[in-house]
Amino acid sequence: MKLYSLRRATLRAIIVPLAVAIILTTLSSIWLTNRAIGTLLDDQMQQEAAFLLLLSKHEAAEGEEIGLVRTVESREMRDLLGTRASFRIWSSDILMTESSANAKPRQGPPQPGFSTLKSVDGSWRTFAIRYSDLPITIEISESAAMRGAMCWQIIRSLVLPLLFLFMAVCLIAYWQITAALRPMARISAEIDTRDVNDLRPLHGHRLPREVEPLFEAFNRLITRLGAAVAREREFTDNAAHELRTPLAALKTRAQVVTRALEGQPEQQQALGQLVAATDRATGIINHLLLLGRLQSSEAALEPVDLSALAADVARDLVPLALQKGQQFGANIAPGIMVSGQVDPLAMMIRNVLDNAIRYSPNGSTIGLSLARLADGQACLQVVDNGPGIATADLSRVVDRFVRLSTTQQGSGLGLSIVQRVAEWHGGSLSLRANTPHGLALDICLPTADAPSNQQARAA
Repeated sequence: MKLYSLRRATLRAIIVPLAVAIILTTLSSIWLTNRAIGTLLDDQMQQEAAFLLLLSKHEAAEGEEIGLVRTVESREMRDLLGTRASFRIWSSDILMTESSANAKPRQGPPQPGFSTLKSVDGSWRTFAIRYSDLPITIEISESAAMRGAMCWQIIRSLVLPLLFLFMAVCLIAYWQITAALRPMARISAEIDTRDVNDLRPLHGHRLPREVEPLFEAFNRLITRLGAAVAREREFTDNAAHELRTPLAALKTRAQVVTRALEGQPEQQQALGQLVAATDRATGIINHLLLLGRLQSSEAALEPVDLSALAADVARDLVPLALQKGQQFGANIAPGIMVSGQVDPLAMMIRNVLDNAIRYSPNGSTIGLSLARLADGQACLQVVDNGPGIATADLSRVVDRFVRLSTTQQGSGLGLSIVQRVAEWHGGSLSLRANTPHGLALDICLPTADAPSNQQARAA
């Protein structure tokens, strides 16, 4: 599955076109501003030249040299724009007067019209106008740097607000998109906290209209899944209940026939195998019924005295250990209470003890202990010195219908049931090798007076 960020994609769809538009706007503004300023200042130079020509007509015609004229400029304008316009007045080839700031000296009057003059101070834009009847030439010069500074002042006044606008749009868009996606985070949190058996459709959420089809499709899928699970549970329960009755009748008939065939050991042995197979099938059905009840969300928890329950189960199984000459020891701390159901917990303890007795050889030792740990959990431990389980098989022995031994009867559901019961009660199952040989099995459950992990029931 390929993932992408909807927030990032939406922001990219907004920010990238906006950035491109701002860049294009800035570039076009630079070109248009530079062109407009050039046109305006060129026209201003022409007006100034015409005005100076009119004022200097009489004095220049008489050949009166005025000399250097100091221009008046404010310090703020000089700091902002640098050197501004300057002028020269020529009478024939004689320079009559000029401003203090000017381009490099000329040897003679320039040709009429616009031209560009290079000097040590940079480029100058010049305009010259000549009187038609008198030998008077007016030269107006403006620094190209001043024109550029004026242009950039205008561009800066445009670009800075655009940058602030860009940042504001990015922040507002991020906040709005995050707010629009917040309902999706709430829906995800609700789904994560739901029990595995809670297959109700999702309702009551504020959703974007574009996400509604996906949301409705998910609800329809949950509805179909809930119906399928309900049919599966109903079928399993009905099949298990229906099978137990004929199996019980079959076992009874086999036992009656066994008694009737006294003196015929071969037939009695065959019927004994039939009775054992019937018991095995009945056990599998009971295990399936227990799994079905554990998977039902209607199963209620109640206080259970785990100490008394473990002692009762151990008392029932001690005769099996004694028949094999095994030493059975128990160290059960009193008064350990857990929240759960009696039948599943009893079957869990019975399964682990039955496995230890069944798979341990004659004369071996089996130990059962129950204690309260420092973290408030109850730990049930079963230790034997039988053949044990290979390290590679420890992880898969809890899978359903996995049997590592073909010499012992079993369904392969025992440890799977144990793990499921432990997890349903908020606990865990762990297996490890017992030194020098054998198996150690630990079941840890939260006690009734400790915070229970009810979310583990959804596992």
